Amino acid sequence: MHSLNEHSLIVAFTVTATENIPDCGRLRQLLSYAAEQEGLSGELGVWLCLDEEIADLHLRFMDVPGATDVITFADDQSDGGYLGDIAVSVQTAAVQANDAGHPVEREVAYLCLHGLLHIAGFDDLDDHERTRMFERQDALLTAFEQEFAGDW
Repeated sequence: MHSLNEHSLIVAFTVTATENIPDCGRLRQLLSYAAEQEGLSGELGVWLCLDEEIADLHLRFMDVPGATDVITFADDQSDGGYLGDIAVSVQTAAVQANDAGHPVEREVAYLCLHGLLHIAGFDDLDDHERTRMFERQDALLTAFEQEFAGDW
């Protein structure tokens, strides 16, 4: 079995959502696993928020009205220090989880992983990049769940 060096990634959570919050310990373990696979180390902020909160970020920083599922703010100057922040709307995740047929908590984890991959340099601006990113995201989540069994 693989062991994780969870100290290579320090994750600080802020939670303002009130329902469907995944186990932050398991979420930290997933992010540490993925960071190790992608060669990242440092500090990461994760905000599990409401639609109205992410809609505010979406408008202020991207000039796009309305809620979205995940927004990532990468620190482009990172040298193993501060990596950036990921905001995930748990409310939007609940809608997407229903469509995908899996628990909301797993969708939140999937979206956090998506944000981490943005920090690692992946992008989803065109079909080729999006496909590459989602394939990596799926592979990392599947490998993590096989190696570290448990519920979200």
